[in-house]
Amino acid sequence: MNVSITAAAHTYLSERGHEVIRIAAKDTYECSTMVEYFIQEGIVEAGDQTVDVEGLTVIYNEKAEAEMGNKIKVDYVPSQGLKLMAPTGVLAYAQRVRSSSMPAEGGGSRCGR
Repeated sequence: MNVSITAAAHTYLSERGHEVIRIAAKDTYECSTMVEYFIQEGIVEAGDQTVDVEGLTVIYNEKAEAEMGNKIKVDYVPSQGLKLMAPTGVLAYAQRVRSSSMPAEGGGSRCGR
């Protein structure tokens, strides 16, 4: 995956000590949002890939690559937080770097409950 990080996102991440981040996607098993995209503290999990971008290490999972495509940009706008963007548009905004203790796997379907 080709990952780019804007200067604003780089500053935001660096100032908060996030030299290693993980871009991930997971199935939500929800009716309205089938896939959730997020940024997490950089812990490598089985099947992850790693790239260096502008002095930061970016890890991404197979699901992220499959769902996002081969090009992703991380941006930061103070009023919108971190954003994950693909050539097709914004995939996630109002993001913060999640703790690595938050599970990346989804649960069972809650549709219709």
